[in-house]
Amino acid sequence: MGTLSGKLFAALVVIWALSELWLGWKRRSEDRSRMRDRGTLRLLLATVYACIGVAVFLSYRPEGRIDDVGIRQAAFWVGLLLMAAGLALRFWAIRVLARFFTVDVNIQPGHELIRHGPYRLLRHPSYTGSLMTFLGFGLTLGNVWSLLVLLVPVILAFVWRIRVEERVLAEAFPTQYPDYVRQTKRLIPFVW
Repeated sequence: MGTLSGKLFAALVVIWALSELWLGWKRRSEDRSRMRDRGTLRLLLATVYACIGVAVFLSYRPEGRIDDVGIRQAAFWVGLLLMAAGLALRFWAIRVLARFFTVDVNIQPGHELIRHGPYRLLRHPSYTGSLMTFLGFGLTLGNVWSLLVLLVPVILAFVWRIRVEERVLAEAFPTQYPDYVRQTKRLIPFVW
């Protein structure tokens, strides 16, 4: 890829990494006794870091490499767009949740069920944004095995976390949450 595309890729990766480090540092539950994530945060972090490392390693291997230059370049640019869109969606979702957003599953005093912004359509738009970013990153690597390693385990870890989070929300909002579930999708608007 050319110089501009390489700089764009590097910038997106740095923004992604720094934003996730900042969130992990600044947006943890203040009252650890209220955490209800059942180990999903640790699982998600371990899965993400391991999958990124393996995917990058595999991207340097010939097995699974996309050899067609045109397809590889198209995948790269689509990947950059997905990374940027995913990061933007994640930032928007976090901003809309404001003080209720934490990296661990937690119901805070005064917690409200947010139903505006991206939460009008999706129950977990920040996860959708994260998964879009992973998909985009995988496409930029230009290797089918890298893409699979990034997506399959990470999606499974997110799905488990979503199930835990939805149980916690259903308990916290027993009358509101079932209605919200009927009106929204988990990760993909109008689909799932």
